[in-house]
Amino acid sequence: MTTKTTGAFAAHAKDAQWARGLRPYFKYRDLGIEEATAGRVLAHVIRADQPCEGPMGYHSHDLEFQMNYLLKGWARLSFEDIGEIRVEAGDAWYQPPNIKHEVLEYSADFEVIEITLPADFPTRDETR
Repeated sequence: MTTKTTGAFAAHAKDAQWARGLRPYFKYRDLGIEEATAGRVLAHVIRADQPCEGPMGYHSHDLEFQMNYLLKGWARLSFEDIGEIRVEAGDAWYQPPNIKHEVLEYSADFEVIEITLPADFPTRDETR
């Protein structure tokens, strides 16, 4: 739930509601930015809801901007023309528009903040 204030808002942790989203093995917590920016920006927390059972599927997102900040845990990711990287709590990464990528594995406590522009964007399954 978001609390509106003068030209701003607050998304309180005590009111947090976790929902299903793009990937069934994650849960998503909306931080209210999409509503506050009329769909220009999405900010949400994504956390592991199920154990990792292998690569998540090579895909891309058609958007203007995407960045992630890892709050908890670790993950192994693969990016087209970059290769494999491992990220740990406190790490951040930028994903260029339409870059093909895949989550290879993640820890049980994986939790990340993701920010995208725009808030709504298409995701395409890709082949390697």
